[in-house]
Amino acid sequence: MAAPRLVTIRASLMLGLVMTIVSRSSGAADWPMAGGTPQRNGLPAAGPIDVDFDPENPDDLRWKVKLGSQSYGNPIIADGKVFVGSNNGAGYRPKHPAKEDRGVLLCFDLASGEFLWQLTRNKLIEGEALDWPTVGICSSPCVEGDRAWLVTNRCELICLDTEGFADGENDGAVTDETDAEVGDADIVWVLDMKESLGVLPHNLATSNPLVHGDLVFTLTCNGVDERHESIPAPDAPSFVAVDKRTGEVRWQVSEVSSRVLHGQWASPALGIVDGVAQVVFPGGDGWVYAYVAETGEELWRCDLNPKASRWDPQGRGDRNPIVATPIFVDGSVVIAVGDDPEYGDGVGHLYRIDANGRGDVSAELGAEGTPGTPNPNSKVRWHYGGIDADGSLTGKKGESIFRRTIAAAAVADGLVVIPDFSGRVHCVDFATGERYWEDDLLGAVWASPLIADGKIFLADENGQLWIRKLAKELEPVRDEILFDSAIYGNPALVDDLLVIADRSNLYAIPVGR
Repeated sequence: MAAPRLVTIRASLMLGLVMTIVSRSSGAADWPMAGGTPQRNGLPAAGPIDVDFDPENPDDLRWKVKLGSQSYGNPIIADGKVFVGSNNGAGYRPKHPAKEDRGVLLCFDLASGEFLWQLTRNKLIEGEALDWPTVGICSSPCVEGDRAWLVTNRCELICLDTEGFADGENDGAVTDETDAEVGDADIVWVLDMKESLGVLPHNLATSNPLVHGDLVFTLTCNGVDERHESIPAPDAPSFVAVDKRTGEVRWQVSEVSSRVLHGQWASPALGIVDGVAQVVFPGGDGWVYAYVAETGEELWRCDLNPKASRWDPQGRGDRNPIVATPIFVDGSVVIAVGDDPEYGDGVGHLYRIDANGRGDVSAELGAEGTPGTPNPNSKVRWHYGGIDADGSLTGKKGESIFRRTIAAAAVADGLVVIPDFSGRVHCVDFATGERYWEDDLLGAVWASPLIADGKIFLADENGQLWIRKLAKELEPVRDEILFDSAIYGNPALVDDLLVIADRSNLYAIPVGR
């Protein structure tokens, strides 16, 4: 299996993560989960941002610290701390030297960059089939108060004390940690989804959990076997709601697992619609599902692929699963299809779906692989993508309008901004889906866009931070900013401090004017 497959997985963690900013005027200094809030469209107000900086100039940095040799997690900011997933290549804990392959979550002090603690997880013995070597932990935690919830490389949903063992206490039900010194993570509880729920991830477990009320929600990452020939655990849950205090499963959805096309590396979102909190899960079968958050009662489901499309286990078909994270905006969900980047930049589809429907709200009805018929119950507001049959939009007959993506969209000022995997960035109208412009970064994109201070920020695997004006006309703000290596995750900007991870470093850059 080629290396790009890992990247997909890494990407999935980032997938739905929108680059982040927190307003100075609000007094808030946290970005506690991927996308900032359960709605995942992380766009709080921000003051003026100075983009005239060079990460190679030490005078432009507050601090720079080493991460592992491969880092695909997103910086999460809470209570003056930075949390980011990586591998063990930095060797912060003497008990786990850098030569030992581990999945780790690193915690640093936001003000100084001082290393605080590390969660260390051994790799699964099944190897690359379930836990790809050297990739580490790719998920991003969700932090609330002094607790953080995370999906590990071992297919665990784990709850941590954000103080680690620095507070001199061993919190929670888990009191026999192998690593229990200052500098180690303090584990409160562990739900081993592989052992307890029968889940078998494909290549890697990664999903960014969210918390609402007393529940924490995540995808389980259940997938196909290593040969892509069968689903080893068709009855295992795909989605779970877990008591955030104890790790007890409150409700689960298992029916999707038997229809998984490839892997399930996406993340849930949550919104309030007509007074009901609904949690939205992107399925590995190419459908998106909404449930009552408290009970798990299904509200609606939507097929994100044309009925005539067909799945091919080698990625040559035009039916896709979903890797991106949905976002909630104005009572609707914006989400696109995608797949493992190893499968290439095939035809993609982006949708806006009104979230007040019930039952099957897909655009079409019918059997998969055959032409569909219009669905009178559809809640699809608009669709962007597919093939440009006459070349009127792309200038080339038969060209893909939009390609597969593993990124979440960002919506602000009536504009939707989203990259596809090929590196093309699209700006479309939130009300109608009309395209305003497309730009080419000339490098593959795993990350999701950030919109702040009237600017769009997006990173690519060439290690470039691309900045454009948020407008209906394409307008560069400055030349691309080059970092040391590839950027797979999304930056965070809190209290005028940009925190961004490239492949093996974490930077804190003052950017306030």
